[in-house]
Amino acid sequence: MTAAPIRTSHRSLVYLGLGYVVLVWGLNTVAVKHAVADINPLAFTAMRFFLMAPLTIVLALLRREPLRFQRADLPLLIACGACGYGLNQYFWVLGLSKTTAFASSLLSSLTPIITLTIVALMGHERVRSGRWLGAGLALLGIAIFEGAFAGAFSIRLGDALTLVSALIFATYNILSARLLDRHSPLSLLAITMSIGACMIIPGMLPSLLRADLSHVPAVDWWIYAYSVIFPIVLTYPVWSYGITRLGAGRTSLFQFFVPIVAGILSIPLLHAQITRYELIGALLCIAGMGIAQLLGGFSLTALWAQRTLPMER
Repeated sequence: MTAAPIRTSHRSLVYLGLGYVVLVWGLNTVAVKHAVADINPLAFTAMRFFLMAPLTIVLALLRREPLRFQRADLPLLIACGACGYGLNQYFWVLGLSKTTAFASSLLSSLTPIITLTIVALMGHERVRSGRWLGAGLALLGIAIFEGAFAGAFSIRLGDALTLVSALIFATYNILSARLLDRHSPLSLLAITMSIGACMIIPGMLPSLLRADLSHVPAVDWWIYAYSVIFPIVLTYPVWSYGITRLGAGRTSLFQFFVPIVAGILSIPLLHAQITRYELIGALLCIAGMGIAQLLGGFSLTALWAQRTLPMER
């Protein structure tokens, strides 16, 4: 997407807005981690989608986004609903309940790298070596984060579940790309989330019915309200505006700050302890993802060839 011209003062406002989105997303992971320690993770997710799906539809209608779709698109929309929400949320919330908020946020942010790998293996897109360099650094960072070079290598169950969640959501990215020429991002979000909610709620309803909510602390109910309203309804318009002003590429760079925010906030809010190798691995992983984004249009082989050509050209 081509960014619209933007003045310096307005650019600062856009950056401030995107910083707010990063803060909300990072805090959401930490907050939900706190809540699922008191509430069954599946019950909590069912409660979220009871309200999130209708609110997303309301947001789309307020912005006058069409929610109609062709019958031929229904199988693909169902697949997107499953990969984006219906199946993905099981792995994400169960993974979060069994790992740290920092690890969950970091591993979830690998989705673009996984998407890149899938489209390359399927031959859908030519991936330049600049992206592979960034992907390699990101994976090395994950290995360091998991303790591969500190004599403490072990993949926690929660980490494994979160990686599966990232893989499933990467599939959503690939499938949904085939629908974006006929649906706006917001209308596609509303339709697929509604389909996903129809998969989530029946499967998680038994956990919700068995959950004892009478002794849930008040702070968890505030977290519930926050996790329903803020991550999409009060951030999606700001993120979309950032894309229109800065372009999709530059805006997407802000998502790499989300694990950093989640890691920092988890220390005072969850009393999390982050080891030195986890910190080094996380920073290397985030740097790798940033490089993959920034150097996505470059071939390192071509750049090296240009450097080695004679100066008199």
